[in-house]
Amino acid sequence: MKKIYASCFILMGICITSVFAAEAPSGGGLLSDLGIDPKTILVQALGFLVVLAILWKFVFGKVGGLLEERRNEINTQIEQLKTDREELDRLTAETRQRLGDIENESQAKIQAAIDQGNAERQQIVDQARQEASDEIARARAEIQREKDDAISELRGVVAELAIDAAGKIISAELSPERHQNIIDASISRLSADSGQ
Repeated sequence: MKKIYASCFILMGICITSVFAAEAPSGGGLLSDLGIDPKTILVQALGFLVVLAILWKFVFGKVGGLLEERRNEINTQIEQLKTDREELDRLTAETRQRLGDIENESQAKIQAAIDQGNAERQQIVDQARQEASDEIARARAEIQREKDDAISELRGVVAELAIDAAGKIISAELSPERHQNIIDASISRLSADSGQ
């Protein structure tokens, strides 16, 4: 705007100089031949400068001020947007970093839980195997004890039968038929006693 104003003053100066230069050598000069009155041009130039000065003071100054204010406001908003964008980028990076940390932490916790579960499962399996082994050992010991008791009882029964059979054989004269009957009776009694 200042360049326009300065250009107008330079142009006016050139016009005024040319008017006075054209008027000086002769009474008519080139301007009068062309029908131009230098005084009119000078008055119009002065009027133009006055109008230009008034416009400059009341219109161009205010419009320029409004444009400058708007330019400053836009620059402030652009700077604020840049600052907000940088803050958003920083927060985004922090959020991504935190999400990555949370993901790593959750994976570590899941793996720790899996490892702990496997350890507890192995401990339970080992304990169950030990209890089963102890139970089998107790059952075998019980079976062996019952077997030993049964063998001992059977020996006692067989000994009684043998003594009884021997006593009967000694006290009676045995014929082969009688001998067979005694053996059959002893076996039957042995079967009946073992069934109880």
